[in-house]
Amino acid sequence: MSKTASTPGFPRNMPSDISCLVLYEPLSPNYQVQPIRTGTEGNKFWAPPNRKNAYHRNRAGARLFRWMGGRMTDITPKDLDKNYLSYGVATIFTQYKDTHHLLAVTFDAEQRDVREEQGGWKVLSFDHILQNGTQRTYYSSMGVVGAERQLAAPGSSAWIPQLLPKIYDYDSCGNPPQRSSGGLIGNLPLLFALPAFSAQPDRLSHVLTSSMQPNRWNRHELPHGHNEERGMVVTVFLDPSNKKGSTKALLDKLQNGYFGPFYG
Repeated sequence: MSKTASTPGFPRNMPSDISCLVLYEPLSPNYQVQPIRTGTEGNKFWAPPNRKNAYHRNRAGARLFRWMGGRMTDITPKDLDKNYLSYGVATIFTQYKDTHHLLAVTFDAEQRDVREEQGGWKVLSFDHILQNGTQRTYYSSMGVVGAERQLAAPGSSAWIPQLLPKIYDYDSCGNPPQRSSGGLIGNLPLLFALPAFSAQPDRLSHVLTSSMQPNRWNRHELPHGHNEERGMVVTVFLDPSNKKGSTKALLDKLQNGYFGPFYG
């Protein structure tokens, strides 16, 4: 399923003055509250708890960053200020080693139960969006309710498989690709979560501040961070120090590809 992009013309460059704050909070299952679960979408693979009280939240390991114009700065204070205005939040877990999928919900799983009758934990998915002014260049818009399980076009070797495991890459069924990639856009908390899994937890600040660049990802050589049962809550806040450059309207444009790909 493909649809026409809402962005006018070719992608624009990332504005240097657009910003937000991004909070990373490690989350792990509490099996004393809820036993190990298996069975996601008909399989027998490990699944995160679906009860909001069945987690350990590592507040001591939380890190706060300022993202501005495509670059990250670690601004973790001694006491994290929770009074920032939230733009969006997602909880994401790796399903490694059962599969290479990432499971996510677009809310804080410690604040709301992940109810199976409402879909439960979801694998990442994508909408394929044709860029206006082109005939074969597509954005892959990432979320948890996308129409497709794979990218719209072959992903860049800069971020496949470092940000997204190969299981999500474009499948040409052995034929030459008929599409070119415009890059990755979509849900901002999920886009910010991907780099955290590209390296071990103790290298989070290093990879975010060195590898995130305007409209692209600068590949690193560190071991991946897809540890078994690793999870986190990622919250995106408006930046109170940049009220003109950090608004809901601007961040909506950012995740919809108005300023070009988040990862190109």
